[in-house]
Amino acid sequence: MKKIAFILIAVFHLGFAFAQEKEPDKEKKKFKLKMPELRIGEKLGNLAGNLMTGKAKELNVAIAKFNIVSGIYPPEIKTSESKYYPDGTIEGDYMVSVTFFKAEGLGLLEIDGTVTCDGKEMKYVGLGSYLTSFPYAFTTPKTINIKTVSGDEANFALKPINHVEIVSVNGDKSLPILDLAEDIKLTYKNPPGSAGSKIRVSLITDVVGARALNHFASFDAGKDGEVTVTIPKESLSNPEISGSVKGVGNFNKGENFLIIEREFKTERDKLDSSQKLGKLKTAEITAVSYASIPVVVKGKQEESVYASIKVSEKFTNGIGYSFYKPNANNGIPFSSGSKFGLTSFTLQGSTYKKDVSTSEKEGYESNARYGYVKTRTITTTTTTYQFPQLTNTQWQTVMDRVYNGLVKFMKAEYKIDFVPVEKMTSNPNYATLFPAASSNTSSFINTNYKGTQRTTPKSIGEIVGSISENYTTDNIMGNLMKETDVDGLVNMHLSFQVAGNSEGKVILIPSLSINIIGRDETNNNKQGTYAGGYIVKTTGNSFNGDLVKTNPNALAQACSTDEMIAGLIEGIKNLRSKEIALGYDKIWNIGK
Repeated sequence: MKKIAFILIAVFHLGFAFAQEKEPDKEKKKFKLKMPELRIGEKLGNLAGNLMTGKAKELNVAIAKFNIVSGIYPPEIKTSESKYYPDGTIEGDYMVSVTFFKAEGLGLLEIDGTVTCDGKEMKYVGLGSYLTSFPYAFTTPKTINIKTVSGDEANFALKPINHVEIVSVNGDKSLPILDLAEDIKLTYKNPPGSAGSKIRVSLITDVVGARALNHFASFDAGKDGEVTVTIPKESLSNPEISGSVKGVGNFNKGENFLIIEREFKTERDKLDSSQKLGKLKTAEITAVSYASIPVVVKGKQEESVYASIKVSEKFTNGIGYSFYKPNANNGIPFSSGSKFGLTSFTLQGSTYKKDVSTSEKEGYESNARYGYVKTRTITTTTTTYQFPQLTNTQWQTVMDRVYNGLVKFMKAEYKIDFVPVEKMTSNPNYATLFPAASSNTSSFINTNYKGTQRTTPKSIGEIVGSISENYTTDNIMGNLMKETDVDGLVNMHLSFQVAGNSEGKVILIPSLSINIIGRDETNNNKQGTYAGGYIVKTTGNSFNGDLVKTNPNALAQACSTDEMIAGLIEGIKNLRSKEIALGYDKIWNIGK
């Protein structure tokens, strides 16, 4: 999912989603698309992109994303990115491009030096992107050379892939009609050597005056030759471009184009010896072949277009929860998970609180000389709430109970295992996370579970330092998952606040936040989110101060751990029920 605010810049990152191999002797079909009336989105995107583009004299500040395209889609579609194509570009032209992103912080980079393709300088089209087009097909690799004024150099060989062909859509080979309330039956023809590649399917969307390919299905390309898949209607409610406002990101009605892309992505750890990164922070190569067919879009989705789903509930015992996940484009169903790892579990508690209140009362009292005189009485009341100071080991038992409750539930309900925490914390990538706070006083506790650290930045320095335009899979969390062989990472934070209940007894108000991100190993390690959630118990439980120091069960009762686990389980179950109802499993199992 891409939020609307992100589209203004992201749509111009020149990933170059393109179409089918050129057929110069074939007469083009005349098919007119209604163009968006406003181009403010493009103008804002250009302005923002230009302001965020710097110059790179060294390659160690840059990330490179390469694209080699075997035949572009029809330029007459007039997507916002097509404005960067060279004059005279026609459907079927081949293209090579590279975009440079800042390795740290937000922004794009223009190389202070040269970027060439087979020895000829590539055209700089702005927004950190270089492009060379070819009015003919080729099968041999194109050599990209990058050289900065400081002498840094990198060389890459980009090999094109054979084109994919659309055979029919819903059984029609010409101008099929797509009803957004119905499944799509897509038949396409893979060229030889398609194993390991992916298919992505798009329709055209206009958003705030910008036009883009809006991907709504992604799946394994399958065998060589003719392949037929059914794309469930639920996919059409879960496009890549979507917004929180109902219907934002919906596909253009009437005349449109259905575009499929056969994509083969080479991640950093799969680059062979022919690719010379030099000092580049990382790089990724995507080879794409595109095919398109004019279609007529009608109807509307049962669920419209949505960016995320949410479930919330509040119980009479004071427990409440709220869970959410992105739409199925980035929201991973729990049925896809197999092995998770705990990356962060921290605890924070305020165990001492003092409330001071002041009241005034006016009255009269007898006085021998003056009779009755007016008086004012000021009363100050101080109330203190104190939870006993415990050792870190005792707090560990509370965290252990919560963690084990989650592990047991995920195994029983979804057959998801957890790797040992030590396997996660000993991985070299783990050293780059943020240190967890540690303190234990009579009024405050900060600790962590089994040495886990924070994944979320807090200070200004941490926030600024963690911002990155690294859209490749060669990132900290991606590498952590790959190297520990997990497909999900769990982060939790448990918080307590001492307070008083309606009976004047001291209680702890607990809250638990959880976030589970993951990857799809079968789809280029695409990263997404299983769930985010928050559980709170507003009433808390009264306790015996002496007993909580010696009895783990009494401590668990005081911390409401069993109720919190129950809320966590109920929230995830309800979220799972909703994702099933909305077709997440169907979408993630297309072609399987």
